Amino acid sequence: MKVNILELKEAISESKSKSDTIKKLNYCQNGRTNRELSDLIKKYNIDISHFDNGVSKRQLYPTIEKICPICKKSFFTKFGDPKEKITCSYSCANTYFRSGINHPNWKDEDYRTTCFTQHKYKCVICKEKNIIEVHHFDGNKKNNNIENLIPLCPTHHKYCHSKYKYLIIDKITEYIKNFKLGM
Repeated sequence: MKVNILELKEAISESKSKSDTIKKLNYCQNGRTNRELSDLIKKYNIDISHFDNGVSKRQLYPTIEKICPICKKSFFTKFGDPKEKITCSYSCANTYFRSGINHPNWKDEDYRTTCFTQHKYKCVICKEKNIIEVHHFDGNKKNNNIENLIPLCPTHHKYCHSKYKYLIIDKITEYIKNFKLGM
């Protein structure tokens, strides 16, 4: 292998492995040229600490460092990989994907919980305590104001949504009036 020392140093500095260097110098890749290159590197004491032995060629996705959104620790993952990590561990993944708004069963606000923070758990008509439903007085299911939510047993709730509403509407409006006064 006959090569100028300046050419050799330049080729080594631009390469990531010995085989890259041999290709840049236009030599055939075989055992003899590998040995000769190794001898020249030793003879001229050339730094090859930047060589990665071809790992960069075999790596499909680059490795990046990320910060875990749960525990704030740094970890490494492969960027663009279909299995790219979001969290650093299974424990953090369970917390991230299975709690709060990321949980499959998450609801922003439950109107039943809102209702029973202020109203007693009993029907306002017959005082039933076993099975209680929540009626939206104005008919708007998105209006979860505490004055609009009325606890009723299933029977009286059905009355509210039927032609028999007139039988119980007076008691409900009186309850709402008393409730607003009590607030």
